[in-house]
Amino acid sequence: MAQNAYQYTPLTQQAPLKTTKPVTKTKSHQKYKAATWTKKERAMVAMVAIVVLALMVGVVYTSMQTTKASTSVSAIQTKIDETKQNNDDLRTQVQTAMSKKNLDKVAKKYGMTLSDNSVRNINQ
Repeated sequence: MAQNAYQYTPLTQQAPLKTTKPVTKTKSHQKYKAATWTKKERAMVAMVAIVVLALMVGVVYTSMQTTKASTSVSAIQTKIDETKQNNDDLRTQVQTAMSKKNLDKVAKKYGMTLSDNSVRNINQ
């Protein structure tokens, strides 16, 4: 087993791996050149820009329509409330005009009399 063990050899005894030449650094400046766009890339960018613009216009239009609709709904709700109040007032006037006290008052004003034998009760 000792035969298969790793044999350590010092660095000085190892054979050199490669002989390398000293690297000389030359200063060369490469100018950056922007890549040119193809027609397909330009068309895609234009289409995306058009879609984004259309979506922005759509959002603004939808917002305006929502505001317009809510204003219309509030105006209609105000009219409905006023009509309900008017109907309640008219019902109160009708009930007041149909009361027994008012009917007797109107009958006296026009010289009418009430005879109990000619009155029929139909609510029974």
